[in-house]
Amino acid sequence: MTRALLDPADRMRIEAAVHEAERTTGGEIVVCVVGACDEYGSVGWRLGVVLAALALLVSGVYSPAATHAQIFALQAGALALGHLLGRIRPIRRFLLPEDLLETRVQERAVRAFGEHGLARTAAHTGILIFVAVLERRVVVLGDEGIDRALGAGESWSEVVALATAGLGQGRAAEGILAAVRRCGEILSAHLPTKPGDTNELPNRVVIEDT
Repeated sequence: MTRALLDPADRMRIEAAVHEAERTTGGEIVVCVVGACDEYGSVGWRLGVVLAALALLVSGVYSPAATHAQIFALQAGALALGHLLGRIRPIRRFLLPEDLLETRVQERAVRAFGEHGLARTAAHTGILIFVAVLERRVVVLGDEGIDRALGAGESWSEVVALATAGLGQGRAAEGILAAVRRCGEILSAHLPTKPGDTNELPNRVVIEDT
């Protein structure tokens, strides 16, 4: 699903935008797009329990003569149906509480920061644009060299808003492109290139179909 969201041409455009942005800054930009930050496996079973309880209620009202075996079969079917429905992404997304989504996205973004080498640049100038498709959230994380370069009160909220808007409008590639370009503009103003700067991290878009 995630790879279908960004076709090869989209990924090439984003990688070119990262390359162009890094020409004027010492920052190292990595774009990571994941399908989901967790399996959220309990969602389907919770839905199944609710459906099973409803099945019991309905059978008591409309089929009071039903046998225990029939009621059990009905509840088992409702439980299985809930599990299957919970595997459908739009339904799973609708059932997930916002605070859980926020927590899982933040945790996964922090892991991705370490996994893709952003904490290992020479001047600590790695910056991650992390896009979670199922959760429809974007996180921007900068290493300490990036954070020191920003002015007081500055944040990455504008970059986040650009990428999030693209996701919400079904134009993920355009949103990420806009985010990368704006990120490059901010970085070039605060952290311009210096003699000897090299490209320490690959410009490729990291795609994880989780």
